[in-house]
Amino acid sequence: MKLSNDDLKQVLYWMVMGRRIEERVTVLIKEGRLRGHHHPGMGQEAANVGVTYVLKEDDYVSTMHRGKNPELVKGMGLKELMAGYFAKKEGLSGGRAPTGSHMYGDLKKGIVPYPGIIGSTIPVATGVGLGLKLNKRKQVIVCLFGDGAANRGDFHESLNMAAALGLPVVYALMNNGYSMSVSVKRATGMQSLALRAAGYGIPGVSVDGNDVRKVMKETEKAVNRARKGGGPSLIECVVQRWSGHSISDADVYRTDEERSEAHANDPIVRFRNELTEEGVIREEDYRAIEERVKAELDEAVRYCEKECTDPDPADIMRGVYSSS
Repeated sequence: MKLSNDDLKQVLYWMVMGRRIEERVTVLIKEGRLRGHHHPGMGQEAANVGVTYVLKEDDYVSTMHRGKNPELVKGMGLKELMAGYFAKKEGLSGGRAPTGSHMYGDLKKGIVPYPGIIGSTIPVATGVGLGLKLNKRKQVIVCLFGDGAANRGDFHESLNMAAALGLPVVYALMNNGYSMSVSVKRATGMQSLALRAAGYGIPGVSVDGNDVRKVMKETEKAVNRARKGGGPSLIECVVQRWSGHSISDADVYRTDEERSEAHANDPIVRFRNELTEEGVIREEDYRAIEERVKAELDEAVRYCEKECTDPDPADIMRGVYSSS
């Protein structure tokens, strides 16, 4: 996939949008304007955008709880996403779940609904891959999940099944070094979680998740392989979490050196500098991206607070029991 200058600018826009959403939601919750929970995805923008941007419009993505870039890249509206955070009727799931965090989706846009339990998207995505193969369709699905989810039993069962049946699934493992407060170095005995792919006879690669172009390159290879009937792949994107597991996590288990290193490897700053050095953007171009993102977020928040409505309590049982 050869990226034009416009593509590169769009990739940077999505990364900036993802970062600013995280910052805005955190502030809104602290101000009491939002309720619910939030798992910040700051530091994961390059990996989230990179594994999604190479997909076709009719491909599928199975998202995770950290970072909103994949669903936005796949076509979900910012107002709809934010109305989900505000638990409004006009938002995701009609305000029936903490949908700003997870537990939402839109199959019309290829966004597979999140089951709610972290990591449980892996067997769901595998099931989507099975459906695509049984129906002889050419789409693929990219499944995002964290390093903690890679220690679940259904991770192993899913990859084994996908490998045995040659399913068109790309497993995108976002390794940010911690499963909640447990270091991946304590939770596993491996230098790279991508090595697990060998146990299932499928390709596995570890990539610098702070380098969006490297992520896109490896994802494109895996997607093309799956689309041609070559079966699944495992891509480990090594990233660094900027915060605690959630906004209620004091993050006392990491060292100051770890935090400083994460900020020093800021994927947005890296990509912005690369594009500037290559003459793709100038300072005013980046300012324009930031201004566009701010204006769109301001409007989305205004829409949620001024125009949206609360869900009807009488609707609470819809979808729980069959009417037949």
